[in-house]
Amino acid sequence: MTKMTRLTAVFGAACLLSAGASMTAMADWVQQGNDWLYLDNSGNRVTNEWRQSNGYYFYLGSDGVMARDQWVDDEYYVDINGVRVTDRWIYSEDGSGNAPDPDGGWFYVGSNGRILSEEWATINGQRYRFDSDGSMLSGWYNDNENLYYLGDPDDGAAKTGWLCLFYDQEEDDQEDGSVYEVDDSGYGTWFYFGTNGRAVRAGEEDNYVSRNINGYRYYFDENGVMATGWARVASQAEDDVTGISTLKYFGAPNQGQMAEGWVYLYDDPEESEDGSNDFSFNTASASNASRGDWSDGAWYYFDGSGVPAYLESDAATLTDATTRINGQRYFFDEYGRMQSALLGIQLADGTVVSAYFGADDSDGAMKTGRVTNVEEEDGEISTFYFTTTTGGQTGVRNGYLYSNGKLVTAEDGEDYQVFSVNGTLYLVNESGRVQDSNRTYRVDGEYRYEYDNGIIYYINDDRERLGQVTEGYRAPYIGFWAVYQLGQ
Repeated sequence: MTKMTRLTAVFGAACLLSAGASMTAMADWVQQGNDWLYLDNSGNRVTNEWRQSNGYYFYLGSDGVMARDQWVDDEYYVDINGVRVTDRWIYSEDGSGNAPDPDGGWFYVGSNGRILSEEWATINGQRYRFDSDGSMLSGWYNDNENLYYLGDPDDGAAKTGWLCLFYDQEEDDQEDGSVYEVDDSGYGTWFYFGTNGRAVRAGEEDNYVSRNINGYRYYFDENGVMATGWARVASQAEDDVTGISTLKYFGAPNQGQMAEGWVYLYDDPEESEDGSNDFSFNTASASNASRGDWSDGAWYYFDGSGVPAYLESDAATLTDATTRINGQRYFFDEYGRMQSALLGIQLADGTVVSAYFGADDSDGAMKTGRVTNVEEEDGEISTFYFTTTTGGQTGVRNGYLYSNGKLVTAEDGEDYQVFSVNGTLYLVNESGRVQDSNRTYRVDGEYRYEYDNGIIYYINDDRERLGQVTEGYRAPYIGFWAVYQLGQ
């Protein structure tokens, strides 16, 4: 008789059958060479069945030999000792015999010894998805409602939080199983996955969806791609003639936070060369400035909803045309770019009022009161007086004459001159001070004018009246850097 021994190492049995000894009628494990068998009460081999011993399960194949290190019935796995595996990962090479999936891959057997299939499972705190063959899925997984990313074929855990991938929206897709390399530099394409592993992404009818993450607002498109730079995320407002109201700004490729407050930008909102931004501007209709006049960069201001400030088409007054920020007023053109310098604001009735928003290197806040050293477009340096609501002062202010804000002065060497401002004649000196004392005035040493109770007369050197002054010099020209027409 072939030498047989009980499965002592595995089961702790102590009895060893001697060679040639007769077998009892008790079912039991026996060893035949390197193989283990299970004999029933009649001494016959048990085949194609599971047998349990000391809490472990073992499988007897069609020849009655205990299976080792192999798959059983495409859903169980026994280890090198023949023990049915539970709660363990199993990897099979491509083409492995009896594997649930002949292509191989990772499988997980649960507490009942069966592989997990067609389900989600949380294992060691991570969520995994298994297909109908029990293979662990990797890469993108789309259940037609939600999008997940499961890492590479040796990972499989559904990602949560932020993930940056080398992903090209123009060339790549998100077919199930497609895997992309993680970009550790942070300058690839960003996605955000919730605690349930689902990617935040817009629905089919929406361009973008927004989420507040760690105190910042982010936007994601229908593919779950985080918006960066300028992105069209809203419908165009009725008072917007260019389309700037459709845009928000989301920073550099490694940022993505929706911009709020002041931001200085070198990248103007325009269609990008790679076509990733599909918006284009309409031509501004309210100013004589165009996008071609833009320099290297500009200040923008974004409200709490991320909408940039811009010149609204229904603005009718200087107050309407400016934006109040932290107690100051600023002027933004139709494209959302903050404008500084001396500007002309043309009202609906054709009147042009002046407003000053500081030099190019200033903060751009609208200046009020008396302002010296205002540079005009032609390079002339002048003094102006501005009010908060109506812009440049016209008429007398604190004893000085202004026309649309600009100080009116007699020419050098003239001593005094008469100017007509808004239909009224004024006698002013070279500093712009209005002369309203009842007396005579000399010009270049000769008597020229007499002021008497609001009436200005020409006089000769004998101070005799020659006639009333009925005309005066025109108010000085103002060199605006740009003129913006309201009500367009």
